[in-house]
Amino acid sequence: MRRFLWLLVASFAVSLVAAQQHRSSSVSSPCFQVGKPIIHQNLAVFPVRLIGDIPEGDYLTLKEAQKEGLVVISELPEGASVPYVLVENKADKPLLLLGGEIILGGKQDRIVEHDTIIPPKTKMKVKVYCVEPGRWTPSEHGEKFFAPMLVVAPEVRKEAQVAKSQQRVWAENEAVQFHAFERAYGNQPIPSAPSQSYRRVLTDVKVKEETQAYVQAIQTRLLKDPKACGIIVAVNGKLEWLDVFGSPRLFRKAMPALMHSAAVQAVAKRGQDKQKRIPSVEQAQRFLTEAQRGRRKVELETAQQLLEKTEGKSVVGFALKDKRAPAEAPTVPAHINAYSK
Repeated sequence: MRRFLWLLVASFAVSLVAAQQHRSSSVSSPCFQVGKPIIHQNLAVFPVRLIGDIPEGDYLTLKEAQKEGLVVISELPEGASVPYVLVENKADKPLLLLGGEIILGGKQDRIVEHDTIIPPKTKMKVKVYCVEPGRWTPSEHGEKFFAPMLVVAPEVRKEAQVAKSQQRVWAENEAVQFHAFERAYGNQPIPSAPSQSYRRVLTDVKVKEETQAYVQAIQTRLLKDPKACGIIVAVNGKLEWLDVFGSPRLFRKAMPALMHSAAVQAVAKRGQDKQKRIPSVEQAQRFLTEAQRGRRKVELETAQQLLEKTEGKSVVGFALKDKRAPAEAPTVPAHINAYSK
């Protein structure tokens, strides 16, 4: 009898394992793998590859929506306010705004505070920070904005997302501009500007030449990897920040904006520190792992999205989850971004 019961239990266990293996093979569990760094001068970019199959997120980026005339960003109709703008998504798809994304115009240039999903056919107030101290008058576009589909330097972006301080955003905005122009112009005189808007970094010829050299050296190689879904960035030998997406397609849309942000940081910090040893792939992988496994708390929750703040010993960041995702889909955030403390 005991032998019979033992065989029965063993048979049930084997069947259970087989069923679990079948389920796991039918829905692959995705994970991230960090590749060897692509290096240009003091900038090292580690590509992050998606291993496993997940449904592709069907998001419209700000650049796409703007090109198709499917988004309107304006000052609040009931009265312009520095911390908010109104975003109207006219499309049939959700619109994804990235934390740190730049919008120019209105009564002053701004950046988006945190990742925000605007549902289809919806108007929404979006939290922003000013990156143009001094101006509070309508631009040549009136009180509407246009978006260059670029993301500010990570130091500025971090102060908006983590510190949530307008004063610290202004301070980093000024510091990044000062160092970027100082490195780009060397001993040559730096041209004066009507304002300290971050758009100076986007439009100045010398700064554009310097940043474009970094972008061209690295982005071409990133584009060759169809599984690449994000980057981990090191400047002067220090791991600084990361952006990883739930799909390679979404990453490819955001890649130019993120590479420009990395290039501005590299230019601004060039020569500040003696070149250090490039971090290893294992160190970059641990940086990503800590960003995923840190302590979590809800930062923002709506019917469309869940934004969680993640904090570890040396990393602080955010994970955006789309609540529309089917329950059986693997639990991969639509976007993870994090910074070294």
